[in-house]
Amino acid sequence: METTLSIIIPCYNAEPYIFELLDRLAPQIVPEVEVIVIDDGSKKPFSNKDHGWARVIRQENQGASAARNTGLDIAKGDYIAFIDADDLVSENYIETILNKAKTEKFDYCYMSWKSFGGWPIDVKLNSIDDQFPEFNLCVWNRVYKRSMIGDVRFNTKKLVAEDAQFIREVNEKGKKKAFIADYMYFYRSDAANSLTKRAGDGKLPIKRIIYYYPHVTKDMGFLLEEFKQEDDDAEIILMTENNEIPELSEYAMVIKPKYIKGTELRGQHTPFFYKLETPRVTQVCLYIDTLYKIGGIETWTYNFCKAMHKYYDILVLAKNIDPGQQARLLPYAEITSDFNRPIVCDTAINCRYVLELPRNIEYKKYFQVVHTCKMKPEWTIKDQADKVIYVSQVAADTFGDTNGQVIHNLTNPQEPKKALNLVSATRLSYEKGGQRMIDFARMLERHNIDYTWLVFTDEKLSGLPEGMILKRPTLNILPYIKAADFVVQLSDQEAYGYTIVEAWQVGTPTITTPLPVLTEIGFINGKQGFIVPFDVNEVKNLEEKLYSQYQPAYSSSNNTKIIKQWRDILGNTKPTKKKKPQKGFKWVCALKDFTDMQQKRNVKAGEVYQVPEKRAEDGVKAGFFKIIT
Repeated sequence: METTLSIIIPCYNAEPYIFELLDRLAPQIVPEVEVIVIDDGSKKPFSNKDHGWARVIRQENQGASAARNTGLDIAKGDYIAFIDADDLVSENYIETILNKAKTEKFDYCYMSWKSFGGWPIDVKLNSIDDQFPEFNLCVWNRVYKRSMIGDVRFNTKKLVAEDAQFIREVNEKGKKKAFIADYMYFYRSDAANSLTKRAGDGKLPIKRIIYYYPHVTKDMGFLLEEFKQEDDDAEIILMTENNEIPELSEYAMVIKPKYIKGTELRGQHTPFFYKLETPRVTQVCLYIDTLYKIGGIETWTYNFCKAMHKYYDILVLAKNIDPGQQARLLPYAEITSDFNRPIVCDTAINCRYVLELPRNIEYKKYFQVVHTCKMKPEWTIKDQADKVIYVSQVAADTFGDTNGQVIHNLTNPQEPKKALNLVSATRLSYEKGGQRMIDFARMLERHNIDYTWLVFTDEKLSGLPEGMILKRPTLNILPYIKAADFVVQLSDQEAYGYTIVEAWQVGTPTITTPLPVLTEIGFINGKQGFIVPFDVNEVKNLEEKLYSQYQPAYSSSNNTKIIKQWRDILGNTKPTKKKKPQKGFKWVCALKDFTDMQQKRNVKAGEVYQVPEKRAEDGVKAGFFKIIT
């Protein structure tokens, strides 16, 4: 019976490298070998029309480990070899392996290899006792008997070091070894999209834990349990001069101290550790560049995040963000202005047609949304995107694009609360309740109630809440009172209260403190308005009192169809992150520059961050914060 060999090649966006590899293999193909190419969801599906002898299996993108596992599940050869799609092999690779297997009937075989195209590495094996360098735990420089692999598969939770875990679990100890001294494998060290380069550049969400102990003694058995637990999804490297627990090497790479990159350092401090920045990981990344206070793209972004956050993790990337826009997006999306830290996403959506997608975004699919008609002759649609989406057919027609897809804008199907129109005709002095009025305005902000409050007074004051507007008094104030939702009078005492009476005469309800004169002038609480306590922060059921007279209409929309269109192209997934507000904390927006003594840092006006709830309320009263959610 002939000895057979299965070669498994995971392939993800590997053109043109993979064609060079297959051209190298083509003259070597014999009946005893099968070549299995696993196309792991490449943007351009791999075609083997010029290499019909290769069996191609296409699957959704799941990573190199899942692709290799698919290959292992269907491989039929007596022996298994792995080749990465962007590397090369020798011109007698297949013949040499088959001859070695026939003559020595090994369980596993090591092969000499070297790199090309970038940094030079030369690993030449001269005897059966030679070992690979400590960091060279790769499956592509080994050949295994399929029966030795058995049910062992690659860990799909790991993005790096999955080879090392696979090798440990296959367990070469006690098995028959062979080696091939000639160079069989050539590693392309300058491949732009290689896992090694992407991990080193911080473009993969890897987890590499570095432990450092000068001396690991036998009584440090806790490390073994910890390593076992972390080995499920992390690469573990133990740096030590002396290790008295040999079992640790079953779950970690044990090395002498040296300069090394990692995402986390445990154990003792060492200057050898270099922090490797991990990327932000999300399913959908929206690139906006700037989120202005108002705007069509800003509305689109908010409605998209609000409707789609139920189905996807969403990250919004913008250089400049209006605090109000940030506040309303926070419940539905992560937000960042960091253009240096890598972002890894399934789908990148560029919302600014005239701008290039930032280089720190790593994506599987790239969509360009066009929110404009073609206004200038030089405006053209660039070809980099996998899909161009227009917000209307009119927009698509102006660009003459017949290949793009039209998806209308999502709308917000819930009618927002009415922005209140408040009026006062009073000084902001102590006896007229000036501070009380300011406190009431701050309370409206804490409840996220939008308002405009016209205060007719000659006073010139600064530092007032954003919604309070001082207006020079006029004798003809009744038109303003009639147009108002409420007239506000929060005095300590009033002998009569002309403004209150005038408001009732034109049908405008009032918000007042419990003035003794109210009964005398005919006030009935809940009919002509409502009373708030002198300490306005103790008011109960504020929103119910303010909005009970309004019956908002429900606006129907075509959102169901639009959401389905997006789901069809983004994929049928579920969000992986639970966006829960930190208990006991509030999101606040800084109203001015100041030094936050508790956090020991300088805060800029407009910055949005979280502080404890009580501190947020105190900061509002002191004029430092505006509570946004």
